Amino acid sequence: MDDGSIQFPSFFEQPSSEGEIVEISGAVLRAVELAADDFLGPQNADTPCTDRRESHQYRVIQRQGVLFIRIDENPQACGLTVPGLHSGAQYAVGSDGTLLRRLRDGEPDASWRPMDAGAGTPVPSSEVGRSFEPPDGSVPLPFILESSQDAGT
Repeated sequence: MDDGSIQFPSFFEQPSSEGEIVEISGAVLRAVELAADDFLGPQNADTPCTDRRESHQYRVIQRQGVLFIRIDENPQACGLTVPGLHSGAQYAVGSDGTLLRRLRDGEPDASWRPMDAGAGTPVPSSEVGRSFEPPDGSVPLPFILESSQDAGT
């Protein structure tokens, strides 16, 4: 289920369009339900507001037979101003309804690869492991001086 080769698209490159007709196919509806079931779990009358399906926003992008779904908490739906930490997730669902990948906010993204920064800045070997002591050893630096008082006294 966690196919790290699947790259999630950027869900926020374009604003969603309010007031326009949205046509949702059965496959899209099934994929959103699958993602919501996995992310939010079973629903009943005792489900807290922040865990309800209707208290979330859903973005869907379809590419090459894969439905990418982004779920985010909508704090205003529950009278809040800020969403909870790590309160969203991304899903990739195949056209056959198979959950291909899930990435919850706060989890490491195994598909992310850092860009090669190159060799970096070379440091002369004379500077490697150098201490903060003055070269002649005569006067210690002020932050090294011992004090009889500490922050607690």
